[in-house]
Amino acid sequence: MYRALACLLPIFFFLSACGGGKMSTPPPPGSFRLTVSVAAAGDGTVTSIPQGITCPASCAASFAMNAKVQLTATPAQNDFFTSWNGACSGTGACTVSMTADQTVGAAFNPGEQLTVTMSGSGSGTVTSNPPGINCPTTCSAAFPQNTHVTLTETPGSNAVFSAWSGACTGASSCDVTLSTADSVTADFSASTTGGGGSGAAALIYVSSNTSDNSGSSNFIESFAADDSGQLTPIAGSPFSLNVADMVGKGNYLYGTDGVNIFTFAIAADGSLTQAGSVNAQQYNNPNNCGGPEFLFLDHSGSTLYDLDFFSDCSNNAYQSFGIDASSGSLKYLGMTSASSPVFEAGLSFLGNNAFAYGSSCYQLNQQIFSFRRNSDGTLTLATNLASATPLPTAPDGQTYCPWLAAADNSDHFAVSVTPMDTSTFQPVGPPQLAVYTADSSGGESTASTDQNMPQVATTTINDMEMSTDGGFLAVGGTGLQIFQFNGGNPITQLTDLLTNETIDQVAWDKTNHLYAISNSSGQLFVFSVTASGVTQAPGSPYTITSPVNLAVVQ
Repeated sequence: MYRALACLLPIFFFLSACGGGKMSTPPPPGSFRLTVSVAAAGDGTVTSIPQGITCPASCAASFAMNAKVQLTATPAQNDFFTSWNGACSGTGACTVSMTADQTVGAAFNPGEQLTVTMSGSGSGTVTSNPPGINCPTTCSAAFPQNTHVTLTETPGSNAVFSAWSGACTGASSCDVTLSTADSVTADFSASTTGGGGSGAAALIYVSSNTSDNSGSSNFIESFAADDSGQLTPIAGSPFSLNVADMVGKGNYLYGTDGVNIFTFAIAADGSLTQAGSVNAQQYNNPNNCGGPEFLFLDHSGSTLYDLDFFSDCSNNAYQSFGIDASSGSLKYLGMTSASSPVFEAGLSFLGNNAFAYGSSCYQLNQQIFSFRRNSDGTLTLATNLASATPLPTAPDGQTYCPWLAAADNSDHFAVSVTPMDTSTFQPVGPPQLAVYTADSSGGESTASTDQNMPQVATTTINDMEMSTDGGFLAVGGTGLQIFQFNGGNPITQLTDLLTNETIDQVAWDKTNHLYAISNSSGQLFVFSVTASGVTQAPGSPYTITSPVNLAVVQ
């Protein structure tokens, strides 16, 4: 026995002398070991199929003899995979045949950010080679360090490229070698005239609200739209201005914070400067209740209106303000003597500017109502709210719940109506679109029935607006859909849903570009609309942080 132990001791000491650390485990019989290394310059991971390698966490594994192991390199954000070495080479797919122990190295390169900014009164696009930048949709991208990037400018309709600034200068080609992060500005000039005397076909203003641990911030994102509907940010945008609902025309934009209504002068380049304000809440009774919402104008642009929420601490009314054409300042004209909770949104004026319409189903009270515009610009309720509202013909056992109104440039207007069960007053189908014709006293009639009204694909409706020429109706809610408006004849469907995002507000310019904001997705959509179809404008949708309200100014 002692002789046997003596024979084993040299073996024990020999093994101990081979290293006090952890010994490498040899691969099982019939298999070979694959070892992966990741270079330290950049960040990334390498994984294998079959499973076993997840490097840098687990960089070695055994695989069956003759197995084909596929390795995949995934760079970290803003890093780039540059090459394989060892058993694989190049940048393509890496498949290792396990006929012996193998080693593979993966190299990653840290990326550098290139940012493009658009400036000037015109619109355009800037693209990069290699691909990555397609501004104004995608204006910042990472490229491998020391990459040579060529930027190409393309002016929009009625626009010309002026010059580069930043990492490039002048008006010739722009080439940037990214040894570090860099930025370039592209300036475009416009040649047409739009709102505010700018070079744009229209000016687009979007109020937004952002909140973080440091508090909330309010801005107006501002854009110039060219004839294609493509948007270019206005110099100085976003403007740090605390407003929600907005409306504008010509040289002035108006916005409210729920207490005050502010006047903003629109400069030639579309930028904004506060030119005045009025405390609209002070005219309430008592004057510490409620405040202005849903700003809207008459067709002449000489009078500003707002829905005065809780004007008497329990009901809503409409306020009127005269507009000084030379300064944009507001003069309080009065408030409607009629107040009611059924007044829930802005009104829509007929083409003759004599009557404005709205509708509501507040607490199942079905109302379609009109206000007469008086010679001084104030409003007077023209509808007897105690009388029955004319509603479309419904199937037996059903009725309709109206919501919102949108008038054309003649004497017709659209109302969304949701079919309801008369016994339970619960919805029994999607909303439909009814057509009404106004008479000379502000009354209304309809020939709409459940058979001739189109259904709306949005299950809820947040906004509904008529195009300036009266030919199209946009409906936003759980999606966005466009219909053809045919005067006193039934409305017809033009499109299916253009997006599935929730649309909070829609607005038109004079050339049938439709603008729509989605607060939940943080997007501004732009579409060009004709009777033959709808196309999304170049660059759409645009990213907007928490959009609240939208105003189109011409």
